[in-house]
Parts: sequence; structure tokens; C-alpha cells
Amino acid sequence: MKKRLVFVFLTLLLFTCSHGKTQHFTSIDDSTDAAQVFIIRNNNLFGWGFSLKVIFNDVVVARLHAGEHISFYVEPGLHTVGTSKSSMTVPCRAGEKYYFLISADYTQFGFEIDRISTQKGENWIAKTKPLK
Repeated sequence: MKKRLVFVFLTLLLFTCSHGKTQHFTSIDDSTDAAQVFIIRNNNLFGWGFSLKVIFNDVVVARLHAGEHISFYVEPGLHTVGTSKSSMTVPCRAGEKYYFLISADYTQFGFEIDRISTQKGENWIAKTKPLK
């Protein structure tokens, strides 16, 4: 019985810790007429031990640990960016860069996503590691 409980616990732990790009990760090959999107997860201690789902156009494209970021190119147009609890729709233009920061929302015990300025985005990119 004890061994079975340990096995179940370890299995659950593995599922909560999985991270990386999913099979639905989206990026276009030709970036000349595309917008670039950066999604950054801050590196505070809240939720540090598990990965967070990143949703793009209603599909989970990656799972980020604290202190990681992803970037990819998208076709111009309206796109939805977010987490399972919070998202926003943003018009993306060719040749532009868009930065989004995922941080803890202590009032709802979850995470929120905000669009941030290029300067703040570049600062966060320097402090976090890219998801490969």
C-alpha cells in the first residue's frame, strides 16, 4: 500500500513539473512579414516549483517555470495570449515586438498576464533564460 501511494505521488509530481514547448508550439518560418511575441514568467517564489501553461490563440503552446521566457513569430492580426486563468487579445503588426509578463496575482491566488513596454521586456529577457 505504501509503495503504491509513493508511486502515485511521484507520478503526479512528474506531471506538475513537466515543462517546455508542446506539440502545438506555434512559430512561422519566414519572419520578414511577422510580429515577434515574447512571453516571460517572472522569477518570484510564488509557484516556483511548478510549470505554468502558456496559451496562444486558445492552445497550450508551452509550459514555463519561474524565470523562463519564450519567443516566437506570428502572422499579423489579432491574437490571444495568456494563461489558463487570464488572457488578452492583442492586434499584432508586422515588424513589431510584443512583450508579455506573467506574474503572481496574490488577490486571486493565481497568475495574471500583462503587456509590458519594450524597455521592461528587454530587462526581463536579460534576467530570465530562454525555453528551448
